[in-house]
Amino acid sequence: MGEVKSKVDIVDVIRERMELKKAGRNYRGLCPFHGEKTPSLMVSPELQIYKCFGCGESGDVLTFLMKYDGLEFPEALGELAERAGVKLKPMVGGAHRSEKQEVVALNTLAAKLYRYLLQKHVMGKEGMDYLIQKRELKKQTIEAFELGYAPNKPDVLSHFLKKKGIGVAQMERAGLVIRTERGVIDRFRGRVIFPIKDQRGQVVALGGRVLPVYETKNTGKYINSPETLAYHKSESLYGLSVTKAEIRKAGKVIVVEGELDLLSSWQAGVANVVAIKGSALTTEQARIISRFTSEVTLALDSDFAGDAAAMRGIGEIQKVELDLRVARMGKYKDPDDFSRADPEGYKRALKNAIGVWDFMIEVIMERAKGKSGSSKAKVSRELVPILASITDRIVQSHYMKKVADRLGVPYEAVSEQVLAKSSKEINVVSVKKEEDRKERTNREVLETRLLAIVFQEGLQILTNEEWKEYLTTPLVRKILSEYREYMKKTKKFEVGSFFESLPEELRQGFMELYLGEVELEQDNVLQEVEKIKKRLWGLETASKMDELAGLMAQYEKARDRKRLAEAQKEFARLSRLRAEADEREG
Repeated sequence: MGEVKSKVDIVDVIRERMELKKAGRNYRGLCPFHGEKTPSLMVSPELQIYKCFGCGESGDVLTFLMKYDGLEFPEALGELAERAGVKLKPMVGGAHRSEKQEVVALNTLAAKLYRYLLQKHVMGKEGMDYLIQKRELKKQTIEAFELGYAPNKPDVLSHFLKKKGIGVAQMERAGLVIRTERGVIDRFRGRVIFPIKDQRGQVVALGGRVLPVYETKNTGKYINSPETLAYHKSESLYGLSVTKAEIRKAGKVIVVEGELDLLSSWQAGVANVVAIKGSALTTEQARIISRFTSEVTLALDSDFAGDAAAMRGIGEIQKVELDLRVARMGKYKDPDDFSRADPEGYKRALKNAIGVWDFMIEVIMERAKGKSGSSKAKVSRELVPILASITDRIVQSHYMKKVADRLGVPYEAVSEQVLAKSSKEINVVSVKKEEDRKERTNREVLETRLLAIVFQEGLQILTNEEWKEYLTTPLVRKILSEYREYMKKTKKFEVGSFFESLPEELRQGFMELYLGEVELEQDNVLQEVEKIKKRLWGLETASKMDELAGLMAQYEKARDRKRLAEAQKEFARLSRLRAEADEREG
């Protein structure tokens, strides 16, 4: 593992997945693990680690791949080994495929079989006729998204997999077959097949649309693979592996509901598109989208506005800090119908999408028509939680005024309800922030700032004994002690090897101070260090004077004149030194 990591640069790996900009010795970018608009993820090429100062996520290149790409440890290590050109030795007893890898492998086999049957075999003719004649898809689109067809027979796939030595239990774990009273049958029968891939292009699941000829009252029009170790619907974005380059290029993404909405949009020239497989965009999906762009246009089915769960979810999604807009479908049922009937009109609708808050207010006002007190109360019950969820106070104020004007009530009446709804949450956050501020004293801030400057700038001054007097907080003292021991052994400081030499309990603290941004108040680094040193001396002197003041009160009460005189003399000396220091500073 060490050889693999030594041959891979964490900056290169992360930069392939998101934008990074140079920030001193390190790199900075928007954290992909939580929503933010101000970059707080720092990456160190010297330490080969990353740390987010917003959500706290941190680790090395393996940790990043596992978290970002959703990989297990062997998968992440294998990907890095392939990149580094290192051949991994099999584990004792042979290399064993994890259950997740097995699910992916079986879904890949199934997708290949169904693609072959659709595009190369006579059994796929009815599926191909449906896609081309009924859904107006072109062969180029069918091939680009590797569509397939599952014949309306009970065991085409299971028979194929059995011949490859795959057991029924394995097929069942992958979600490809169902046990019934009549035995095991293929889950997907009489359906066109949409391979569902993760961001890396691995087939993690399948989706299927039944052909109209096989549709009955008891048949689900659309079905997906069940949840497995490899597939979680709430985290899945259909088409992303194909369209992610276009999303990055456009700087925005169009979110549609189903596979055919996506395929028709893509075919009409809207290539920066993903499908969420339902009307409610989840927070997990929003976080994945935020890795590629912050501008999102929802182009959902026309009945989206009536889906209460989808509407409620928008407030939660705002925590990811996306610029969310909604496109109106007009007279069309969904993007599939719209883009096929009027491609240019569809593109105009996307371009003219309105802000999500405007959309939600418009929808709720439309649903509760009327000027009666009960109508206004109904609107209020629905809109107040929505307005309270808007975190930007200027934006919130704008929409409170808009709602007040539409309802014909005073602005204060709306603002009082909204602020009352959100006040508890605001108070909780404020108290937490205040507690966080109190946790770190001025001395801790100055000492960690000093170490950050020293290590980031490569200043080798901490071996001087005088620093013991100024650096007193536990973390700093421990790091200082480790630093001195390291320098005794090596004589030459190298931050990467020093980090590796640190005990595990000190690494997180060192990582935070080394990756933290330090803005210098002075033009010269040494001048900055000297200024911090003087401030630390001032704090130490003030602490001693406070201690002496307490002792003098005790001695005076005990009438211990000798000790009182000694304490007064020392207090006066320190007071004089502080005055002289203040005069020099002035």
